[in-house]
Amino acid sequence: MNTVLAFLALAVSLHAAPAWLDSRDRALADSNASGKPLLIKFHAPWCYSCYYMAEKVLSRPAFTAMAKDLVLLQADVDTPEGSALKARYLVTALPSFVVAGPRGEVLGRIAGEQTEADFLARLRALLQGAAPDPLAEAEQRLEQRLLAKEEEQAARDLAALAPRRMQELRGRPRWRLLEARLDLARGQGEKAAAALQALLAQEDDCELAYDVYHARALVAASPSERKRALLEAEARALESLSSRRLFVPAAQRCADFRTGVQVLAEVYELLGRKDAEAALLKRAAAFLAAMGVKTGTDRNHDDDRRFFMELAGDDAGLKSFYRELTAAYPSDYVYPYRYARYLLEKGDPAAALRQAEAADKLAYGANRLSVTKARARALAALGRQDEAKALLERDIKAGKAFPDAVRGLQEALDGLGAKKP
Repeated sequence: MNTVLAFLALAVSLHAAPAWLDSRDRALADSNASGKPLLIKFHAPWCYSCYYMAEKVLSRPAFTAMAKDLVLLQADVDTPEGSALKARYLVTALPSFVVAGPRGEVLGRIAGEQTEADFLARLRALLQGAAPDPLAEAEQRLEQRLLAKEEEQAARDLAALAPRRMQELRGRPRWRLLEARLDLARGQGEKAAAALQALLAQEDDCELAYDVYHARALVAASPSERKRALLEAEARALESLSSRRLFVPAAQRCADFRTGVQVLAEVYELLGRKDAEAALLKRAAAFLAAMGVKTGTDRNHDDDRRFFMELAGDDAGLKSFYRELTAAYPSDYVYPYRYARYLLEKGDPAAALRQAEAADKLAYGANRLSVTKARARALAALGRQDEAKALLERDIKAGKAFPDAVRGLQEALDGLGAKKP
């Protein structure tokens, strides 16, 4: 019996999720001592995609096996330390992963929700270094420039390529997509519009949703006739993506179900297709509910359900579902906070204040400042202006480690007619 138990314990340990360090200094020391590269995971408690990666990728045996050759560092961007690390590595979206050398130098980046296969392939490519041929290496370099928001340097890289090499690269579908994304990120007017049209025509995978998301400002600034044409083209492309990669079984579904549906709903709204928008949002909420996933077992799924129920205006369902969520995640500020914001939008500040006060007991760092803003809004709506001002003034002074959040608090305070302290 003891032998059996020992064998089972060994089997569990072999497949246990790898441990992540919380200290950058410790991680760099371990990387220096071992010669292993560093993988930095940037996350936050409100990041639904972070939970997908934790559950569907980072806790699986394939990543555990790769992690033996890495030093793992996690950074919660809602803490002062994590926020500073996010700024140091120029991280602009969550989840983000940075592969770094022993001195902390960036070797490569992976951004966003990824399927297990895609994430491991990207990580493996970064760890292997240069791609096996010059064309693949040029694609890898351009992709990394785009992830780092280094569009101008990417443009200089392209300008330095020999004409023959550029011709070879433009014969590759992946390069054409990356070059179109660069044109979209850099420009306005004809060139950027042509880049968007190229992406809509050529991109048939999940990244299409991000292309449309990043093109919002371009489309909004377009003349009315072109704007309508671009929106119609976006709708057709996203509807095709929806049928192939969103409302499908898990094995074929995009890792980020939410963004694809959300951007299509936004396109419908801009086109004035209110019935199509409402039907899509209800379909998304029903699709997720029909999976029968028990609340509390899949955080990414739970938050997607909550998100689409809110957008669909399912007030009755949300009251029940928020009770389930707060019970399923009792140590987490996120759901009482989100419920407080929802109740504020629905004109119920008294109930919103109760939820915000519950969230405040669980919040920390940057997210505590977000909760403060919700509490102040509820207090002001209830006519308790002095309490709201005192709350905002307190956390403006206390929150210097999070300048973006403090600016939001100051705007709220200014909105109450107070002078800057």
